[in-house]
Parts: sequence; structure tokens; C-alpha cells
Amino acid sequence: MIYLDNNATTPLDPRVARVMVEELERGAPANPSSLHGAGRDARSRLERAREQLAGRLAVDPSELTFTSGGTESNNLALLGVAEPEQPLFISAIEHPSVRDAARRRWAAGAPGGELPVDGEGRLDRSIRERGAEFEGALVSIQWVNNEVGTIQALADWAAWFHEQGALVHTDGAQGFFRLPDTIPELGVDLATITAHKSFGPTGVGALWVRRGVLLDPLLRGGPQEKKVRAGTENLPAIIGMGALAALDQEAPLWADRGLAERLGRFRAELAGIDGVRVLSPEGAFPTCVSIAVADCLAETILVRLDLEGVAASSGSACSSGAREPSHVLAAMGVPDREIRGAIRLSAAPSTTEEELSRVAGHLARIVEDLRRRPRTD
Repeated sequence: MIYLDNNATTPLDPRVARVMVEELERGAPANPSSLHGAGRDARSRLERAREQLAGRLAVDPSELTFTSGGTESNNLALLGVAEPEQPLFISAIEHPSVRDAARRRWAAGAPGGELPVDGEGRLDRSIRERGAEFEGALVSIQWVNNEVGTIQALADWAAWFHEQGALVHTDGAQGFFRLPDTIPELGVDLATITAHKSFGPTGVGALWVRRGVLLDPLLRGGPQEKKVRAGTENLPAIIGMGALAALDQEAPLWADRGLAERLGRFRAELAGIDGVRVLSPEGAFPTCVSIAVADCLAETILVRLDLEGVAASSGSACSSGAREPSHVLAAMGVPDREIRGAIRLSAAPSTTEEELSRVAGHLARIVEDLRRRPRTD
């Protein structure tokens, strides 16, 4: 199989897996909240993982709260920070875990709304004419988009929103560990981090909250994570995330001098296929290549690719089963006839040029065949 669905999840790094297996094979079970010796040892290992993650992000360990993943971290940021009457704004191309949380706030009466993007998925500069709206608001801006790979100028936008008196959260699930920036370099107030987008375990994430910003817990019932996130910690996964952070700090996990060149040639091959348009803008995260095939259905293309041994996806993996058009592509102004045939091909540093060339060949044949046949839907 040629795996091109790395924006959904990545293979677990064997070095991270070994650390997790060692934790799972420890003789005595231990809850990090227990006061006995085994519990204290477990607590020590958990805090070591927190320090490893904090070291990679260049933040204080006490500002990190471990969660079950990016979705929980995003929900905790949007529903746990903002006051009921506090304005809440999000970019129009956020992940569903941000959009749905925001809709819950808006339905309860909070002011705010979605911020427009341009045709490349970048925040529209016209937003800067609306400065007064953002005083006292919480603004959520995705760092790297999961569907098209657009990278926001996050530090620049965070500085501008701060000038307007707003707090800034970023969903960094697709950014941290993939890009070298630390949290202080981004200049945000809250940041969502997850592990499984960069060769770490699933089921674990973190929310960084700048000291002084208060969180109201979503989960209650225990003192874990300084009473911010109740529930026994997923210790093996947390230790795996800490190991991942340490590995990335030592040698960046996505660093590959030939990666951008390989993906650039792949983009060019895809753009040369009749009926295919590359939607990912220049300057997007290179391993994410979103394409549109006008007047074809994405589901059909993905099934045909699967039969050829190629794993790909359409839109967000969290909503790929839904038949609604991608809100990301709609916000970018992509016509509906193209949105219906849009798929995402997301590679990894291990993806070879030969594999990418084979995929381009498969797609060329599939698209030619589908465009020759009449639509029946």
C-alpha cells in the first residue's frame, strides 16, 4: 500500500513505540494519582513527559494540560476559557472540533462569527478594518490547515489581534512537530498540540494555556491535571508523546531536504492531468496536496485509488463520511462542481518519488476513465 493519508494519522515511530511498550510491560500497575511508591514513580514519569513536551515547545511545564487529543484540546480552549458573553471568532476553515464548539457558544448567545479567508485559505486582510469588534474576544486561528495545508502567518495575526485586545488560540495539530516554531515564536495565548499527526500515539494531546488565562474544566470528578482535566491520565500515551517531543527536539521528525522537491514534482505531475486542479496554494505545507477533479465524485476516486493500493482521503478525516461539501474549500471560493471531486493526498518524509509517480499515473488513468463516463448521481 502507498499511504497518502498522513494528515489523518501517521505511523507510530518505532522509537516511540518501544518507550510505550516498556511502560505497558512494567510489573506493577500504578495510577499517577496514588500516594504509594508505585504511584509516585508513575507521577514522576508523567511529569518527565510534560517536561519533554515543554522543552520542545519552549514553555513552562506547568502551563501544559494533557488531554485525549486535538479535539478535546480545542473544545477545552473554546468552551473552557471564554465567558458566556465573550465574543468568539474563528477562521472560516477551522477543523470541525473548533467549528462545532464555536457553534455551541454562538447558539448560547455569544457574539462573534467566522473570519473570511482568501482563495488560498489565508485570513483575508479586510479583517484588519474591523479592529473594534475584537476587543475582549477569543479568536481561534488554525496554524496549518488539515485539508489544503495552508500555513497562516500566525505570529503576525496574533500580534495584531493582541493590539485589538483579544486572546488568540491556535489549533496546532498539523503544525507542532511538523514546523520548527516554538510557542513563544507564535505569540499565541492558547495552543492545541497532538501527537498522532507526527508519528506519535493516538489518544493523547495537550493544551498549552498562557499563565494568567483561566480555564473552566469540561470534565469534572477528579484532581488530575491540576483540576483542569479530570480522569486518570493515559500514561503510556503521554510518555510516548514526551518521547516524541524529545526526538523532534534532537532531530526534527519532518526534516528532509528532498521532501519539498519531491512533492513539488508531484504537484506538477498532478497539475498536468487533464481535468485536475491543484487546490493547495504555493507555500502550503509541502506534504499536503489537495486536488479537485471537476464533475467527478471524490468517493469514486478514492475507491478506485484504494483498489490500486493507494490510501488517500477527502477533506477532514473526522468528517469524510459526510456528503456535505467541504466548508474549507467553499470558504476558499472553490466551485461546488470541483468540491465534490476534491481529494487530499498527504505524504510523509518516508514517501518516495517512485511512489508519488505511481500515484500520479493511477490518478491520470482514473480521471480519464471517469471523465469519459456520464455521471449517474
